[in-house]
Amino acid sequence: MVEKIKNDPLLGDDAGEDAGVSSKPEGKKAKATAGATAPAITSKKQQVKADAIAKFPKDIIAQTKYILDNSEHVNFIVPLLEGEIGIEEVTINGYKLTIKKNVMVSIPVQVASIIAEKYRINLEAGADKRIDRKADVSEALS
Repeated sequence: MVEKIKNDPLLGDDAGEDAGVSSKPEGKKAKATAGATAPAITSKKQQVKADAIAKFPKDIIAQTKYILDNSEHVNFIVPLLEGEIGIEEVTINGYKLTIKKNVMVSIPVQVASIIAEKYRINLEAGADKRIDRKADVSEALS
């Protein structure tokens, strides 16, 4: 039996999949395919990627769109800060997604991880630059 590891997909861990381990029992069929030249597809993620390459062999943008459309989606709210426009644009391999800010949207996990990483970096980079706060307020907020 294969033990699946549960990790937060927003942290960038891909270990939530089967981690490349197949839970299929060994048998005549498994031994017969062992000599095949094509690599075995062990997860849904790999299957979707293989399908995208088969359907759009030379169009990386269409492959990216197909993979994102068929991947797991999460509900996400992109914060709207004062003075910003109301959209967030994310581009992956030439495929551009426009996401409304301050609205709950369902987006692919890959896009959510990119946005979460962007805001995490901005938060950490600006944490020591806040000079408009007193020390006790700054300590209480961190």
